[in-house]
Amino acid sequence: MVQESLQRLHPGLDVEIVTIRTSGDRGERERLGAFVREIQEALLANQVDVALHCLKDLPTEPVPGLSLSAYLEREDARDTLISRGPGLESLPEGSVIGTGSLRRTSQIANVRNDVVFKPLVGNVDTRMRKLIEGEYDAIVLALAGLKRLGLMEDWGRSEYKELVVWPKSVETIVPAPGQAVLVLETREADAAAIELISPLHHSLTSACSRAERSFLQAFGGGCSVPIGAYAQVNEHGFGMIGCVASPDGKQYLKGNRNGSLDAPEEMGAEFARELGGHGAFEIVQAVLATRDGGIA
Repeated sequence: MVQESLQRLHPGLDVEIVTIRTSGDRGERERLGAFVREIQEALLANQVDVALHCLKDLPTEPVPGLSLSAYLEREDARDTLISRGPGLESLPEGSVIGTGSLRRTSQIANVRNDVVFKPLVGNVDTRMRKLIEGEYDAIVLALAGLKRLGLMEDWGRSEYKELVVWPKSVETIVPAPGQAVLVLETREADAAAIELISPLHHSLTSACSRAERSFLQAFGGGCSVPIGAYAQVNEHGFGMIGCVASPDGKQYLKGNRNGSLDAPEEMGAEFARELGGHGAFEIVQAVLATRDGGIA
């Protein structure tokens, strides 16, 4: 997608795709920046000139010498439940739902505390196969990934046609900060690369994503903590929904806030402090203490 866009913008430009296997690809997902670190190291070593990332995989702390130089227009940020028939509300008690995301399990558990969660790994096809074969009663995936693979356009004629897709609103399952956003990272001083990719930059996606990541950064938990944030343009500038939850969903705080497109980071941080005043920081600290071996 990016390769074609750049070649269309700059006829004759030679764009080579370099595939880099990351720690996350090797299953080492507990490492901070597991899906991006090796790519960033290649960028710093001048082995590549532009790095393509899923924004939600990037730690909120910037890497010295690197810059997020273009935010691509956001795809559909919703999560979707996929099952062999029933939707979330009608799944029988004790149903097994597959997801590896604490953010998703905590929000689903808040409304369905009678289901069972089981880790889900592998590519999309592997996950679908496990659902079809009965290892799970339902799984939860990002809708953007299915759309980028072209599956949603022809679902009824695909090999997964017997499965039912149940997209959930951003209010029902608040997306991860930066979900469905692809970004292009460059070396900070590489003016030529930055200029080449600048036409791909989508300023509204950038503003909304930066607000979401500022909200996340204020809690200091990264993707290991059940935190959701989603911003979109509205008549006030942009509006944002955010949530913080305990892994079992029993503690769940959610709110909404409007802000100016001129100061997205400030708005995200202020929104975090607002929820923090209702106990959100305590929820996050308890989760981190448990994760790090302390007593929550």
